[in-house]
Parts: sequence; structure tokens; C-alpha cells
Amino acid sequence: MIDMILPIGAGLLVGFLIGLTGMGGGALMTPFLLLVMKFDPVLAVGTDLTFAAITKISGGIQHRREKNVSIKRVIWMAAGSLPASFLGAQFILQQAKNRQLIEETLPTLLGCTLIIVSIILLARILRVLGPKEHVEIKWPPPGALVLIGAVGGLMVGMTSIGGGTVIMALLLIFFSIPLNLMVGLDVMHGALLAVVTSLNYSLAGQTDWGLVFLLLIGSLPGAWLGARMINRIDRRLVRGLLALLIMGAGIDLLIN
Repeated sequence: MIDMILPIGAGLLVGFLIGLTGMGGGALMTPFLLLVMKFDPVLAVGTDLTFAAITKISGGIQHRREKNVSIKRVIWMAAGSLPASFLGAQFILQQAKNRQLIEETLPTLLGCTLIIVSIILLARILRVLGPKEHVEIKWPPPGALVLIGAVGGLMVGMTSIGGGTVIMALLLIFFSIPLNLMVGLDVMHGALLAVVTSLNYSLAGQTDWGLVFLLLIGSLPGAWLGARMINRIDRRLVRGLLALLIMGAGIDLLIN
């Protein structure tokens, strides 16, 4: 019974954070699969991407209904992220038999990425980095959206992390965007990115569909609830707690 309750509970928590903040998918779910479920790193990345794709579609639809999504900006970001994620995924899949890379280098890369992102998020929350809260709205130009998408896409393809955490961190640091619109952009783009990238892993047999089903039982209502709560909750507190969770997951991956 615990084998069912644990994934459903993890899916509910992560789905809620995705809907509320646009972050927390790969940054929390991949460490969960590696550290708690003891998955092979490549299988963990593939399973997380499939889970994230379906969860973010649910969250993205709700954000669209809440009028938090700019489709034009999603397309610009996808122009950079989709080809970059394909290259990242193909590199990892081609190295699947290189056990030193997969069992040592990939978890280390994941851990370092998580710690760096958590530090950036905490610095932004404390207003050490990025634009101040009172400045006028500043959206990224199309070229910046393509570049941010490419950085996030490459990380997603290689580690499943980046669709939410890395992209949101870059947007938070360099631009001043209302949080509901930023999360809506990130969730909708993340859904498209995860769908395309997860296909690479699924076609290579690197997805545990049974576990994906259990995770989705929790994550789909969680994502819907998070998207509904985005305008009704203290977002700085949520981002701070999320940053601490991400940092803890990163440290755990490096230690173990």
C-alpha cells in the first residue's frame, strides 16, 4: 500500500507547486525518483519528463483560463528550447551504457544545478539579485526568450530540470514580470517542452508508465489547485520554501 501512497502524495505536492510557481517539477521529482524510489538516472529523467508533460498540460489549461498565458511568447521560447532539448536528450540516451557517466556524473550535474538555482531563487526573494518589485513591467524581447528557452531546453533534455527552475530563475533575475503571467508562460511552455522531450525517452524505453500513472493521480488535481491559488497566496513565502526544498534535494544528490 505504501508503494502507492508515496508516489501519489509526491505527485500531489509537486503538481501543486508546478501550478502555483511554475517550478518544482524536475527539481523535486527527479531527486525523489533517484533517492527514494532508487531509479536508474536515465529512467528517472524519462519518467519525470512524461509525468511533467501531462501535469503541466493540466496546469497550463487552467492558467490559460485565468488569462495568464501569452501564446506568442510561448512560441518564441519554444523556438530555442525544442531543438536544444532534443540535442540534450540524444546525448544522454547515447551515453546510457556509460555507467560512470550515468551513475556518477549525471547525479552530480543534477545536484549542482539544483543548488545553483536555489541560491539564485533565494537571492531574488531577498532582492539581492534582479529587478526590484516597484519597477515597471519589463518583458524579455523575442531574442532573449529564444536564448532563455535554449538554456532551459538543453538542461531539460539532459536532466529533466530546467523547464521550470532554470527558466523561472532567469526570468526572475533579468526581467520584471507580474508573477501570475510569468508562471503562466513558464507552465504552458514547460508543457510543450516536456511533451516533445519525453518522446525521446519514451521511444527509447526509458519511462516507467505504471509509476507515471500513480504520480498523475496526485499531480493533476494538485496542478489545478495551484493554478487556482496563485492570486490568493503569499508567493514570496512559497518561493522561499521551494528554494529550500530544491537546495536540500541538490545537497542530498551530491552526498549520496
